[in-house]
Amino acid sequence: MSARGSEVLLLSAAPDAHGLMVQTLRRRGIRVSIPAPGAELRALDGGPDVILVDLVHGTGMTRDVVARLNRRRGRGIVVALHEGALDRAPDAAADLVVEGYCRSTDWELMLASLAAPAHPGIRLH
Repeated sequence: MSARGSEVLLLSAAPDAHGLMVQTLRRRGIRVSIPAPGAELRALDGGPDVILVDLVHGTGMTRDVVARLNRRRGRGIVVALHEGALDRAPDAAADLVVEGYCRSTDWELMLASLAAPAHPGIRLH
């Protein structure tokens, strides 16, 4: 799949805090979805390639959303955005199983690693 067919889902209580990252992805032809509060389950129906979970500002996720994400294993990548301290994940996200962690300030490095051949579904360059 090329970047034009890729989709990233951002689960965040403060999506505006990630505006530059979202703009960069969209400029590169990647579809970015940011569900409204309460619409997270519906947003997972599309099967996004990458799901970014904002542990910095909170996710607003319910236990049902976390359970559904945990059942998706192998169908996309779940990455937790953080600021270094992982000892107190907000809300229901504390039970979330993820494939990786990324400091919220290092998102450009994360995008470069997702573009590597190990992830053929995501092409960001």
